[in-house]
This record gives sequence, structure tokens and C-alpha cells, in this order.
Amino acid sequence: MKRVLKEKELEVLRRELKYLEEVQVIPPGKSQEIDELYNVEEGLTFTKTLLYVGSILVGAGILSFIASNWGEIGKLTKFLFIIGLYIGCNLAGFKMENAYPKTSKSFFYLGGIVFGAGIFLIGQMFHFGGEFRDAFLWWSLGIMPLAYVLRDKWILMAAALFTFIYLRYDPFSSGGTIPYWILLWIAAIYLLNEKIGFSKVTGFINGVLMLLFIGTILSSLTNGHDDWVYLHALLYLAIGLVLVLSKVKMRSVYITLGHLIHGIAALVLSFADIWPEDWMYIPFSIAYILFVLYLINRGSLLSIIILCVMIFRFYLDITFSFLPKSFVFILGGILLLGFGFYFEKQRKKGGGTHD
Repeated sequence: MKRVLKEKELEVLRRELKYLEEVQVIPPGKSQEIDELYNVEEGLTFTKTLLYVGSILVGAGILSFIASNWGEIGKLTKFLFIIGLYIGCNLAGFKMENAYPKTSKSFFYLGGIVFGAGIFLIGQMFHFGGEFRDAFLWWSLGIMPLAYVLRDKWILMAAALFTFIYLRYDPFSSGGTIPYWILLWIAAIYLLNEKIGFSKVTGFINGVLMLLFIGTILSSLTNGHDDWVYLHALLYLAIGLVLVLSKVKMRSVYITLGHLIHGIAALVLSFADIWPEDWMYIPFSIAYILFVLYLINRGSLLSIIILCVMIFRFYLDITFSFLPKSFVFILGGILLLGFGFYFEKQRKKGGGTHD
């Protein structure tokens, strides 16, 4: 498979290869041979935008027409119309794939929209019952094969988002039920994302899905009681630290997710009300700030942001108690300006090491 680069990156590579050929570092014709190993990453062009937005509007219009005349249409007619429209969209996309690939993809997108709407409408028509969130789960499952066949990152990202909506169902978040089956979806999204060309957004969403699943297990073990929130935060803190400090080579998006996880968890744990004993937040906060300073010393730019957030959180907590609001805002602004200056200074210092 050819390596995919952004158009600007490929232009730089071609320019450098041409220079190397001119100074006879590489033999004549070698630059062309190397160039053929790469493909340009397809971005969102004006034509694509028109086609994709058009397909969404057509889909919305058709579904709006069906919904407004739902009571006047017979069940068999409704069912056949939805099935026929779904098959027609995919057939049109298949027929146009070679001659008009961009238009073809818009028809496939329209077919995916019709498929999801069909799940909701047919469920309502035949009174299948159940929660509407279940439809999002089957919608995500139904479009995953399409994402694989088309090698389409957007469709896979939609599948990940639909799974996220499903996992936000209250019985899961409150600990009433643990959706073990969702692990199959998470694994499928992960494998497809690696297979069709890794998308950082989809990878990030999939990481969040795994965290939500862990949250359902924790909620089930603690019966959803707020008294155990500090245990949830401590576990997420540990997960974040493992992602950040792990020696196993992993994609940068998961390391970024790790920083966000331990930063948010630590922010929650920096409040006295979270802990079973009020005083416990003080030693924790001191230890965590020292740890963040250690990460900064290792060259972590995200840790600088986390440190700024923690300092600003304690600044607001302390100063609001005894200073007038005007002084709080003025000093807070000066503090943020200082953070900005320090962050820019650290970025310049690490410019040779970090992108």
C-alpha cells in the first residue's frame, strides 16, 4: 500500500528529491521512483462539501416528507419505500464509483442516512418497543462494513459517535446494567480505524468509549453512589498515568487522551468535598503538582497547560474568599498572561524536539 501524505508535505518531499537529484546525491529517475510510493491525502474540497451537504439535505427532505405524511401511508408502502430508497442510493453510488467517485460517495452517505432513519421509522411502524438509543447501536453496526469497503474515515467516525450516544444511556451510567457487548463494537472500530487509515478523531472517540465502559463497571460496583466518586477519579487518574508513562509504543492521540484523563481526574480530586476526609485533597494536590512539574521537565507541553489550570483553580478558590471581585479578575488576568508567556517560552525551547 502507498504511504499517504498531505499535499503540502508531498510538495516539500518532491522539491527536496529534485534538489538531491540535481546535486547527484541520488541517481537520475530515482526521485520519480520514490514519488510513486506516495499518495496525496484527500481533503475536504469545495466540490465534496457541495455533494455531501446536498446528500444530507436530500435525505432530510425525503425523511421530512415521509414523517409529515406518515399517517396517510400504508405500512407496506412505507416499508418498501424505505428499503427501495436504501437500495437505490447504494446502487447509484456503486454505478458511479469509477466515473464520478465524489458524487458516488455522496450517494453512499445518503444511503447510510436512510439506513439509520429506516431503523427508527420501521421500529415505530411495527411497534418493536425498546429504547431509541438502541437504534444508534444498530445504526453504527450497519455502517461499519460500508466504512471498510469504502475505506472511509468519516463513516467510521459516525459509527463511533453513534456508539457514544448509545453508551450515554442512563441505566449504563448509573450502574444498572453493564453493556459487555459494547466491547465488540469498540474492538471493531479500533481494528477498522487501523485498517482503513488511522483517524485521530475516531481513535480519540474510541478511547473515550473505553473509558465510558470502564465507568459503567465502576458505577455498577458502587451502585451509582456519589460517596465513591473519589475512587472513580483515582482509577481514571491511574489509567491516564499508565497511558502517559507507558514504555509501550502507542499513537500520540492516546498519549494526549492520557494527559486529558489524568488532568481532569486530578482537577476533580483537588476539591475537598470529593474525598471521605476533607484534608486529603491537600497532600494529593501537592503531590500531583510535583508530578506535573516532573512531566514538564521531561518536555511535556500539555503538562504546562494542566499546571496552569491547577494553579488557576486554587487561585480562584483562595482569592474569592477575601479579595474584591475586581482584584480577583485583575490578578487572574495577570496570572493568565504570565502562563501564556511561560508557555510560549517553553514551546520555543522545545521547538527542536517537539512538533
